[in-house]
Amino acid sequence: MILQALPRKISLGLPCLALALIAAPAAAQSYTTTLFADGLNNPRDLAFGPDGALYIAETGFMDPDVPPSGGLDFSFNGSITQVLGGVQSRIVTGLPTIYSPTTGEITGPQGIGFDASGTGYVAIGLGADPAGRPAGSLLGHVLTFTTGGVVTGFADVSAFEALNNPAGGPVDSNPFHIASGAGGLFATDAGANTLSSISPTGDVSLVTTFPARFIGPPLPESDSVPTGVTVGPDGTIYVAELTGFPFTPGGAQIYSIAPGSSTATVFATGFTNLTDIAFGADGDLYALSLDVDGILGPGVGGGLFRVSSSGVSETIFTDLVNPTGLTIGSDGAFYVTINSAGAPGSGQVVRISAVPEPATWAMMIIGFGAVGVALRRSKRPARLVPQEC
Repeated sequence: MILQALPRKISLGLPCLALALIAAPAAAQSYTTTLFADGLNNPRDLAFGPDGALYIAETGFMDPDVPPSGGLDFSFNGSITQVLGGVQSRIVTGLPTIYSPTTGEITGPQGIGFDASGTGYVAIGLGADPAGRPAGSLLGHVLTFTTGGVVTGFADVSAFEALNNPAGGPVDSNPFHIASGAGGLFATDAGANTLSSISPTGDVSLVTTFPARFIGPPLPESDSVPTGVTVGPDGTIYVAELTGFPFTPGGAQIYSIAPGSSTATVFATGFTNLTDIAFGADGDLYALSLDVDGILGPGVGGGLFRVSSSGVSETIFTDLVNPTGLTIGSDGAFYVTINSAGAPGSGQVVRISAVPEPATWAMMIIGFGAVGVALRRSKRPARLVPQEC
């Protein structure tokens, strides 16, 4: 209909032309991926620094030369990679890594972010009772780092779980992701099922707990396993959950916590095994799923979703293998860590960006041509034309 109407509208001048183009149905948005970083060791999270570089937390890998201690392999294979001006380099190495031969899980640097002053922070996971940590290992801590690669101890999140165990159940701590907000940092603990606040002096306090609930058989209830955390434009904190076994598809939720509150309210439901969330410049929340058919399902592809202010989700991109970290650049593109649980060097960061659909290009070309015709006609002597818009 709009293509047939264009010749008639052109004769009526630019205002009507603009109205006709605006009235055209919006084309569906599509997205494409490009490789942004490669050769990473189980990358778990990423964030842009004050220098415009992208910083990536790499958990590390199992060191075959390190003998197990207490059923766990402890080594120093964690790192932080910087991508600046197209140049990729590891600016921090030797961070603690712990591997469980029993479960095959590897944990180390898995949360990263910057505060308003430009200070960098990296969260070191644990995935166990803090009492079993090797002395001085810094597992379960949040550290500060500079863009020049200097690392300093800052806060012991796992010690807070060991002393308080606010959610009850077995003592277990696994700091996962962090976010900067008013008054300090916020850190999710996927083992303790908590959200903690960390003051500028490194003091850890509880914000809220996330209760276990029934998400499907065979268990009467499953842990929440909070993972992603972000702070909205109004200061509201949002937390995404992975959920525990049986990792039921559709069982994950996103919670909101109002500024100064300790109450977690369900904001959106129907997700599967979420690992991270972030706000875009459009004001919408974006959520990252580790595996869209569930961790125990046959597929291995995760996905990226847009979540409206009313909690309704829309698929942006799928077929992301083991994605765990999400950040959004100043260019509006999504940057995602993939292959986050694989062989050493197999981890990557992909950039997901919007591209116009072919129909959109066609409308743009028609529109530019129509504007050109109208502008040429505007140079002719003026005459009275009925304005029928």
